[in-house]
Amino acid sequence: MINTIIFDIGNVLARYDWKGYLRRLGFSDEVCGKIGQAVFENPLWQEFDRGVLGDKNVEQKCRDLLPEYSVEMDQVFSNLEDLVYECGYAVGWIQSLKAKGYKVYVLSNYGRTLFGYARTNFRFLHYIDGGVISYEVQYIKPEIQIYERLIQKYGIRPQEAVFLDDTAENLPPARKLGMRTIHVTSHQAAVEELKKLGIES
Repeated sequence: MINTIIFDIGNVLARYDWKGYLRRLGFSDEVCGKIGQAVFENPLWQEFDRGVLGDKNVEQKCRDLLPEYSVEMDQVFSNLEDLVYECGYAVGWIQSLKAKGYKVYVLSNYGRTLFGYARTNFRFLHYIDGGVISYEVQYIKPEIQIYERLIQKYGIRPQEAVFLDDTAENLPPARKLGMRTIHVTSHQAAVEELKKLGIES
């Protein structure tokens, strides 16, 4: 019997769209492509989430890849809080699950600076029972240690939990530990998958 729901944040409870973010800054397609490769598609981006190198060090390493776009990079790194925004359904979804007696946690890859903004501005975080954020433990999904940290911190029984994530590669470690998993492709699809597990949300 499932009594615990574990959510990823990006593209599950909050919309993460770096391509849209760059377009909103008014960059051309060419500039969007180059900055996308240097920052958001760069393995260095994961180092923000890991929290070992420090956000400013990672930012500078990205900047060093495109010295000719220093002005544009200033814009990118000065407005990162606009990169992710809370989904309108997030609070109601969590409140509904809580009202039905489920424990609700988050397990997400997130850097220190960006999560500082999320902690202040994402309303759904006020309703969850807890969570583990990657920069805090210096592991990132799909490394199994971050899942184990969540389980240990809250005494979660994996066989009584379901984990929802929009990135398919993040699901196997949760299954290995005994959790049910849902690959989130849309909010409505996730709601339907929860129903198949007997969870009305």
